[in-house]
Amino acid sequence: MPVPRLVRTLLVCMLAVLPLVAAAPVDDREANGDPAPAMQPLKKPATLRVRLRDGTKLAGKATAFNADGFDFAPDAAKGETAPAARTVRWLDVLPADLEGTAGKILDEKRAEELLLKGELLIVAGREKAGTAALERAVKLDPTLKTRANDARDRATAAVLDAAHEEQLAKLREMSSRIPKAGAVEPWPVPTRAEQEAAVAAMKARAEEICRVSGMQAVPVETKYFLLYAATKPEAVKECARSLDAMYEAVLELFGIPPGLNLFWGKAVVLLQPSQEKFRLVEQAAFGQMTPPGVVGLCHQIGPQVFVNIFWIDDQDLFDSTLIHEAVHGIVHRYHSPARLPDWANEGLSEYIAAITFKSSPVDKGRRPQALDFIRKGGSVAQVMRLSYRDRTWPGPEAIGYAVGYVVVELMIRQQPQKFGAWLRAIKGGKDWETALREDFGYTVEAFAQTATEFYRRSK
Repeated sequence: MPVPRLVRTLLVCMLAVLPLVAAAPVDDREANGDPAPAMQPLKKPATLRVRLRDGTKLAGKATAFNADGFDFAPDAAKGETAPAARTVRWLDVLPADLEGTAGKILDEKRAEELLLKGELLIVAGREKAGTAALERAVKLDPTLKTRANDARDRATAAVLDAAHEEQLAKLREMSSRIPKAGAVEPWPVPTRAEQEAAVAAMKARAEEICRVSGMQAVPVETKYFLLYAATKPEAVKECARSLDAMYEAVLELFGIPPGLNLFWGKAVVLLQPSQEKFRLVEQAAFGQMTPPGVVGLCHQIGPQVFVNIFWIDDQDLFDSTLIHEAVHGIVHRYHSPARLPDWANEGLSEYIAAITFKSSPVDKGRRPQALDFIRKGGSVAQVMRLSYRDRTWPGPEAIGYAVGYVVVELMIRQQPQKFGAWLRAIKGGKDWETALREDFGYTVEAFAQTATEFYRRSK
């Protein structure tokens, strides 16, 4: 199977270095109310230039340290009296500067100090350097092996807690932009233990799907996805990297804080080698008969997201289908389970698949069909009211996808900020037609007429 090119073509939003939680102690003394250990004076003050996570830049000398931090005497500015000495917490130091700072203060010839250095570096995200320091400590003093293991466990837990706290902060930031307008409730906010259990549950369900369908899959776990694919391991890994790049790009387009995992646990992607295998999994795992011609589907089962797709030689179509189905899962998990109207749900997925990479076939396939429909007198408003629920969607010759695509495109082109407000209002519980009128500024009939007039003269 050729390697998908999404990783080379997507608009990737680069993820910043994971910040630490300033309040997280290296150990649990604070939680237990135990006093901090006494400061150990340095034989020779260590000259430092160090940046703190709050943006402060310090220049001066460290004079003593303990497991919590170090005493620091700032240099005087020219013509001014030196600021008062202060104690700087290790975890307040910018992670990029922590290794060098610890290296100047802690003595690597002393096993106890190497233990502290190793724990600090792992907490700061420098796992390789931290592990090496712990191993050197044990080599110097083999009796410290248990303490080194404890230090590693504490540091690992601190990293996981920091990552979860960061996720919660981003979730609060995202949710603060969404007005509550109805009875719909946001997705529950999981604890770290609950999120880990959700990942385990998604793995178990994916493995069960593979078993009952006879799928011989290679599993690969990424930051946001659990990919199960019946193909070459190297191709699977490349596809996995593409999935994360795609996800980050969609977050950027939605204005969602980068790095936020919206999924319950992680989303499962089942990549089949053929249409026959794809349809077999659809029947065995999801209980539905899929008509020929369908390349991929997204299944939203409660909070869970599954994407089932099969490889086709038309790589552009494969890539755009993968994006389209993944966007369904992201929209489903965006703040609440409130659904967009079907024309917008499908149209937005088509729009994002169309703009994500240059050779996407979406626009070439959907635009001519929509323009032909509109110019022959087809009713855009009628298409906007088609629904899966009453089985009218997607209309004759699947016209709903084409019209939904060009309507969403026009909404974003004309009023991108109001489109975002409309989407957030729906996710907050407002009826989509009410939100269209109050948050976007049009009734269904008025915007349908605007779209009709625009596309009658547009290429």
